[in-house]
Amino acid sequence: MPNSSPDSLPLSLDQIRALLDAAWACRRSEPQECVRLSQLVLEQVTEVAERARATLCLGCGLLHQGEFSVAEPELRRALQLYVDLSDQESERASLNALGTVKVHQGRPVEALELFVQVKHLSVAMGQIRGEIEALNNIGGTYVFMGDHSNALQHQLRVLGLSRQHGLPYVERIALNNISMAYNGMGRHEDALEAALACLKVQAEAEPALDAMAFQNAGEAHFGLKQFPEAKAMYRKASERIDRTGDPSALANLQLFLGQVAQQQGDLDEARRLFEQGLETCLKVGHAYGQVTGLLHLAELLGEVGQVQEALSTLHRARTLAEAGQLRNELCKADLALSRHYRQAGRFSEALTHLEWHLQLKGELFSAESDQRLQSLRVQFELEQVERERQAAQHRSTELSALNARLEETNRDLRAAQAQSAVLLARLEQHANEDALTGLPNRRAFDAVLARLSPPQLISIVVCDIDHFKAVNDRFSHLIGDEVLRRVAALLQGQLRPGDLLARYGGEEFTLLLTDTSESGTLGLCGHLRRTIEDYDWSTVFSELRLTVSLGAAIVLLEPKTLLQDVIRVADDALYVAKNAGRNRVEVKLIAPLE
Repeated sequence: MPNSSPDSLPLSLDQIRALLDAAWACRRSEPQECVRLSQLVLEQVTEVAERARATLCLGCGLLHQGEFSVAEPELRRALQLYVDLSDQESERASLNALGTVKVHQGRPVEALELFVQVKHLSVAMGQIRGEIEALNNIGGTYVFMGDHSNALQHQLRVLGLSRQHGLPYVERIALNNISMAYNGMGRHEDALEAALACLKVQAEAEPALDAMAFQNAGEAHFGLKQFPEAKAMYRKASERIDRTGDPSALANLQLFLGQVAQQQGDLDEARRLFEQGLETCLKVGHAYGQVTGLLHLAELLGEVGQVQEALSTLHRARTLAEAGQLRNELCKADLALSRHYRQAGRFSEALTHLEWHLQLKGELFSAESDQRLQSLRVQFELEQVERERQAAQHRSTELSALNARLEETNRDLRAAQAQSAVLLARLEQHANEDALTGLPNRRAFDAVLARLSPPQLISIVVCDIDHFKAVNDRFSHLIGDEVLRRVAALLQGQLRPGDLLARYGGEEFTLLLTDTSESGTLGLCGHLRRTIEDYDWSTVFSELRLTVSLGAAIVLLEPKTLLQDVIRVADDALYVAKNAGRNRVEVKLIAPLE
């Protein structure tokens, strides 16, 4: 690494560039050194390009030190310099780093907006890797927001793009992120499957990705209460981290291993690991890691009856969380302080911290509700970007104007008293939509049925994927999820205007047809059956074949008609089709009531 000091003679351009190369290389492993080298360059009179790069290095070094509030203005300066220089590649790097800061600051909607800009820029530059990186970051932000379903959706898109373009390194990143999303959803077996799949991908050795996969596998085992297996995976992750020289990641693993030791009853070992992790976090200035470690240590101290030491530890955690604007951790610290003060018989202090906890929790809930509303807007922007990519970017000006109008509309919504009504409407939309396929769900389908009135001729069709359990068992739940999405899209693509398709549950779909005769119903169902049978399922998995069975009930609605009876008749028709060998259609007419 270049050796220089503020007191040295003015640096040559080659020396400045060498310092910047060194600063960028160590921004993760030695962020303090990155900051020092960047500041040294900024003290020199430099060209705009070198000043921009030094400012970006400084912001990234501060980011990896956990000094998010200080990193933000530096990254904004770097971004503006690169915009002025028309350096789109470095502009993307600045936006990505700034988005990461926003996530750590607990401002995920602002982070999403920045990552959407990255996606816009990548599309304009024709950089598929940049687009994939943006999708990765968007998925990670949704994980932070607790929206694991949206996170999973984006990471599955990344997985598909990586395989389509032959990018095994990116494929491994996607599988790791899918594992994280599944862990967040409590689907630990699926998380374990994705993590192990990451380790099997044939790609150039990358210790950081191996470490992440082992860590995800460890979290999955921990969630399944398989503590010896979790410990073994965390140990393997630590071995890989030692090769990367990432002290923050190593500190996190020490904290994870401390939790495992605590669950196994080895409290001395747990305390040693928590304190070791804290020491590492302190060395690299990892504020979030320090707060997390102190919270774990305080819980352990309370468990062994050292209440006063636990209280002191919690106050340290609270002070750090408050200084670093880590509001979720501050909320946790106040709740833990209330519990320990109550345990110590100091009820006045317990009540004070409980009140602080409840107040902050209310503020966080309000902020999360607002984030959900705003994230719907951001999700719409993402869909617009995807259409822009498919249309070869000729609509970029129109989309920019639309985004500006959306921003103005959003400001009006935040200021208007009708905000709560809009939020409820959005939440109602989510309540009526199946997260995996995007189709209406059973609740939405039943609501449409309830609005039907006689005399109206209707057909209710129940469509079930044949041997779907075998698909999950043989090919994995990841493939099963993709099958459900493809079947939904294939069925939807064959329907007429006015037909309603919904995912009714599991591998079962329902279809409502109005004013359709028996022959018309039979013809459409037969067409849907052939569409699924004829589709090239090898695009999902080489050995996959798929069929569906359909049962339909046709009735002219009368005042006494019970729609649940119509659904039951359609179910009966489906069972007839299943028992007759599957991959069939059965239609039943319901006679008028006497």
